[in-house]
Amino acid sequence: MRLRYGMNPHQQATITPLDRPPFAVVSGEASYINVLDALTGWQLVREASARFGVPAAVSYKHVSPAGAALGASVADAYARARDADPKSSYGDFVAVSHPVDAELAGLLKRVVSDGIIAPGYDEGVVEVLASKKRGTFLVLEADAEFEPPAEEVREVYGVRLTQERDALPMPRDLPDDAVLGMIVARYTQSNTVVMVKDGMTIGVGAGQQSRVDCTRLAGEKAQLWWSRRSSEPLTGVTMISDGALPFTDNVEEAQRYGVTHIVEPAGSIRSPEIAAACAAAGITWSPTDLRLFRH
Repeated sequence: MRLRYGMNPHQQATITPLDRPPFAVVSGEASYINVLDALTGWQLVREASARFGVPAAVSYKHVSPAGAALGASVADAYARARDADPKSSYGDFVAVSHPVDAELAGLLKRVVSDGIIAPGYDEGVVEVLASKKRGTFLVLEADAEFEPPAEEVREVYGVRLTQERDALPMPRDLPDDAVLGMIVARYTQSNTVVMVKDGMTIGVGAGQQSRVDCTRLAGEKAQLWWSRRSSEPLTGVTMISDGALPFTDNVEEAQRYGVTHIVEPAGSIRSPEIAAACAAAGITWSPTDLRLFRH
């Protein structure tokens, strides 16, 4: 299938399924980045919903989530996901774990968004969505039964890279917010720090070279999210890092933003210092031995 264009409008692009396609185009034309956002987002909500047994939604921008959440319905989940960082969600690509109903279609009709992937659409919903953006809003239907290959392949500058797909199950002995944050981190560009509260991300610091910058960025977004609700101090936040925290400055930053639980792979030479800093700050520290890099 020919795509509208590649990473940029001056690049031509096509998509070729290795076996059966994981999605169908219901309305609109996809670009290269649309497909990346859709397939990454679909994996996130599929895993989250399977783990927690409730609808999940994510708002993607440039292959990283601006926000992700669980909800009582797909509309509730998406409203919570988009509310995490509405500025970054402007022009997002949406992924939801359950079929789109009239309530979610009505919500999407009122916001600026580029497309959606879902496992189905209630009667009349596609017509509502297809009318967005002067008819260019992209509607994709995910194949809920599709299972990806065990190996992933990427070609870069004449070199083919092959690796085992990251499908390691998440821990069973952590609180729900910690597990949700780990699932979000798995599908976010590294370096990544995710802050979660009550079943939704409230701050995502993605794609930074410095981990403390990830922590600070996620914390600032979390603080902004909280300031729209209360003038009281923010607390009860779970922070997830996709890689080991290298220095205690991450703990100091986390404490500023109401973090009471830090979840990280650990295993570095400074992990004992991180553990001690968390203990001194009254922060629960959970080493997982599970790195979640994505590039």
